[in-house]
Amino acid sequence: MQRHIKVQQYLETVCSQIRCKKIHADIWEEIENHIIDQKEAYKAQGIDEEVATIKALEQMGDPVIVGTELDRTHRPKPEWSIIALTALLLITGTVIRSFTSPQELNGIELFNKQLFFTLVGLGLMVLFYHMDFTVLGKHPKTVFLLLAVVIVFLIGLSKPALGRYRYASYLLLLFPTLFAGVVYSMRNRGYTGIIGCGILFAVSFIISMVIPSTSSCVLLTLSCLIVLTIAISKGWFGVKKLYALLLVYLPVIGVLAAIFASGILSERIALAINPSIDPHGKGYTGAIIRQLLSGAQFIGQGNVPEYFQGVSAPQILPGINSDLLITYIIHRFGWLVFFITAALLILFIVRTFMLCLKQKSVLAQLVSTAITLTFAIQTIFYISVNLGFQLFGPLSLPLISQSSSYLLINMSLVGILLSVFKTGYFIKDKEDSIKTAVNPFIKFEDGKLIIYVSDGQYRHRSRHD
Repeated sequence: MQRHIKVQQYLETVCSQIRCKKIHADIWEEIENHIIDQKEAYKAQGIDEEVATIKALEQMGDPVIVGTELDRTHRPKPEWSIIALTALLLITGTVIRSFTSPQELNGIELFNKQLFFTLVGLGLMVLFYHMDFTVLGKHPKTVFLLLAVVIVFLIGLSKPALGRYRYASYLLLLFPTLFAGVVYSMRNRGYTGIIGCGILFAVSFIISMVIPSTSSCVLLTLSCLIVLTIAISKGWFGVKKLYALLLVYLPVIGVLAAIFASGILSERIALAINPSIDPHGKGYTGAIIRQLLSGAQFIGQGNVPEYFQGVSAPQILPGINSDLLITYIIHRFGWLVFFITAALLILFIVRTFMLCLKQKSVLAQLVSTAITLTFAIQTIFYISVNLGFQLFGPLSLPLISQSSSYLLINMSLVGILLSVFKTGYFIKDKEDSIKTAVNPFIKFEDGKLIIYVSDGQYRHRSRHD
């Protein structure tokens, strides 16, 4: 049916007032539907088509005012709480490392290098903040496989250091975020969609084992499992949840059973719980950490064990600015500094989880959850190692510990996260593909036009305003 020229002009005028182009199509469709409904109501009263259309447009009100109000209430806004917490974490890391760097060989040089990469990371954060995160839902498999190809290419070009392809391993942190896009694209495809997600996950899993990076592999597995479990539990695949969960977790249980049977995991657990069973071998670092922490003070420098008298902690601990930064600051400055640092990280993670729950779009929910899980698991692994529980090796303490590559990856993820929180409320999933309730932009009630604002509240505007 051809659209009435006056309706076309009205809709164009409304949308021309709205700067966020992402919501133009949704607002256009919603307002047009309201106009059609109102026109049909007038026609039912015996009014002819032309007059009914004009009266329906009058009922909507001045298009400039409507568009301006929609622009004001649905303008993308930066999530300042996350920006502030990111800044605090970066500053905290910089201040801590300004004290610890002089204690390490080439520490000042590494500190200056980290400052440079912090600036580069901020640039990446801004870049990804301004990019459209919905590309992760539009071309997920392409982006996912492209990352896999890049990592394989890096493996082929580089030589392993200490048995690991380090530069390729950093990029593994991006897989959970891209996997969220894959899950989004596979929704409502039933068991086939779940199997498709599993196949792509297997690709990333195999790559992580080739590198190899056990910690990244575990992070990847946990993040992807949680994201997929959320999608299944919300019914987004349109299948029986129990069968779907069994389809996902039975293979996982089988792999875990095989690992336990091999004795590898049980040995790791035993050493993590009690590193003193092999204090001069695999349990050496864990044993040293616990001995240093046993002499730590609440405030101020702790005591070095007697048999290390005359030897400083930086000489005992490897990587006091990178892998074991938390252990060193507890020993050097006391538990209070650790508690403050941990509180900032927990606040950052909790805040991002809270914002994840507020997202109306399925894609926004999945992507933001995947990124938050990536930060949370990194933090858990890092802190547990630094407290002497070395089940898995540390990756990085997000935005704090010294690691230029991890910093760039994590800052990029923060940028994507901010992009989600900036526009996630406006992104609507197609009606035929998802069952997510999204607040309307406008509606009529008791002769008044109601324009919803982004926090779920609304403001009234009568046609005579």
